Amino acid sequence: MRQRALLVIVAVAAWSAGCASLPVGTYYPSPADPNTVRVAHILHRAAVAAGDDPTRYSFAFIKSQHAAAYTDEDATFYITDGLARLPSPVLEAAVAHEVAHEVLDHVGTRRRLALSLNAGFGTAGFFAPGVGLLDFVVNPLVVRAFSRQQEFAADQRAIEILRAMGNPSPRRSLAESLRAVDAVLVRTRDEGGSVLDTHPTLEDRLKALEPLEPAAVAEGPSKKR
Repeated sequence: MRQRALLVIVAVAAWSAGCASLPVGTYYPSPADPNTVRVAHILHRAAVAAGDDPTRYSFAFIKSQHAAAYTDEDATFYITDGLARLPSPVLEAAVAHEVAHEVLDHVGTRRRLALSLNAGFGTAGFFAPGVGLLDFVVNPLVVRAFSRQQEFAADQRAIEILRAMGNPSPRRSLAESLRAVDAVLVRTRDEGGSVLDTHPTLEDRLKALEPLEPAAVAEGPSKKR
């Protein structure tokens, strides 16, 4: 039954290929690929831990050495090759974070916000020509600033998901995952951060996770697994 559930997740991902624009480098791996099985199993566990229906979840891989995961509409997740190759604890925390975005409806919230802003400025532009141009400035500012709040909220929800997955030290695990992922990412933003960043800085996210569980608690149970 477990293997069937894993294959269903991959099959749904393949079926959804024509339903949305895909990130550059997206591909659907063989169900027999070890990384496919591992990601499917972790995603299934995370969905169940979040109290969601795992059968509606799907995922695909992205050909990239960067370590990253992305959440799209219709509970579709994109995992880079770089992230899929990292140790399971790192992958689990990253997937839990993305599942948190899904159950918190962050993708839908951002889409509705963008649409409402576009409509509002479009109406203003009808009565005052030129005002609609402000949409190109304000919309990215508001949507991206709101995304920073979403990232913090997703981190906190991910802690609950990891705990429900049986992780005795979810805060420490998420913090270690953030550091591991950051270590392999090519930095493309100002280290100081800005209101236009789509993510809070690593330092801000780590600070929000404190206090972490004692290291001894994190290391003890993991040796029994």
